[in-house]
Amino acid sequence: MTILDEVKASRRKAKAALEALSLRMTVSTASEARSLQPRFDAGVAELQTFDDRIEELHEVELREAAAAHARIEPGHQARFTTNDADVYHDPHADPHGPSFFRDMRNSRLGDWAAAERLQRNQAARGMETRAGDMTTVAGAGGQFAPPLWLVQEFVQLARPGRITADLVHKEVLPGGVASINLPKVSGGATTAVQALQNTAVSDTAMTTTSVSSGITTIAGKQIVSLQLLAQSGIPFDRVILGDLAADYAKQIDLQVISGSGAAGQLRGLLNGAGVGATTFTSATPAVTSTTAANSFYNKLVSSVNSVYTARFQAPTAIIMHPVRWSWILEAIDTATRPLVVPDGSVFNSIGTATGGVAQGNVGTILGLPVYLDPNIPVNLGAGVNEDRVFVLKADDVYLYESELQMESFEATYADQASCLFRALAYSALIPDRFGASVNVVAGTGLVAPVL
Repeated sequence: MTILDEVKASRRKAKAALEALSLRMTVSTASEARSLQPRFDAGVAELQTFDDRIEELHEVELREAAAAHARIEPGHQARFTTNDADVYHDPHADPHGPSFFRDMRNSRLGDWAAAERLQRNQAARGMETRAGDMTTVAGAGGQFAPPLWLVQEFVQLARPGRITADLVHKEVLPGGVASINLPKVSGGATTAVQALQNTAVSDTAMTTTSVSSGITTIAGKQIVSLQLLAQSGIPFDRVILGDLAADYAKQIDLQVISGSGAAGQLRGLLNGAGVGATTFTSATPAVTSTTAANSFYNKLVSSVNSVYTARFQAPTAIIMHPVRWSWILEAIDTATRPLVVPDGSVFNSIGTATGGVAQGNVGTILGLPVYLDPNIPVNLGAGVNEDRVFVLKADDVYLYESELQMESFEATYADQASCLFRALAYSALIPDRFGASVNVVAGTGLVAPVL
């Protein structure tokens, strides 16, 4: 008897016991039935545990059977979720190792050693291969997740990076959905002081709504000559995926910040419903000023306070364009002392700076970490010359992303001896799960500074 058979037998026993208990409860008194309820609930939970274990063991059997079949029948579709050692190595460590992109093409031409490496890479990523993988059908190109080290290196080092996108709460985009919908309470219940005993207490029906996001596709391609693919002395994965992943990082970050919600775009922070706004209108803006209307610092305090008083929780980050941070760094007080100093505090400072950082975390203001994101637009406002500053509780913003997938296509480009490689990922964004978690500082006080 297999482990799966044993678990199924145990489940049958547990189900029989639960059915007997249910029958007993139906003929019991109300008080006795209440006393049996905890046992019934525990039995239901136990059945769910058995169901989960059975599903897990069933998947294991399917994977083992598929893997065994794939070893004797080339081209068979297999599913993998187990881990394996790295297959494609960093060229710095192994300059003559196998090439991910070359293997993608060669596997379709009957090179089963290449096919096996791709399958093992997929297994190491904990991914499943898709229908049509490892076949030699013309134009059917396999779909694979790139080696993890490639994605990690290039998403991390992509210029400009995805600073804001990486600050928000991230989830894996579920498969088989056309949109993401999250329930939201739009009107809450109430309590009130009871004026007199034995009179009605406060009764306000709670109302609900939902927030949603469509699914956006971000994709790009590279057409590579077969000569380069076949004759290259070293893997050129870094060149191809570097270009594609760098621009993907930029595009997903742009969507998170300023996606319009139309024409296939996500709805970004600038277009979220109920997102807070702090207006900074000034013809003579300054980092600090005795005139509150001209003081950027005062507006930041106001923006932070808006999150405090509307979300009732603290923001977690301030995000601005690098040029805005440079404007802050050059600000001095009446004694020509800088208002923001590197790695330390003086009596007149409004914040601290880590120094030498072009994007990402650069310091603090008002005790909050400051992040620079070059993807924040600088062409907003009536004069098309304003940037924006975000104060937000980043974990309230939900970003859903699929794996970045690579596919190869050769048939269409046969007459020019080329192969097309395509990178593609799907995403969804909920910027207004709590609209008050995001506050945007905007206005003529944020016109492009002269540095």
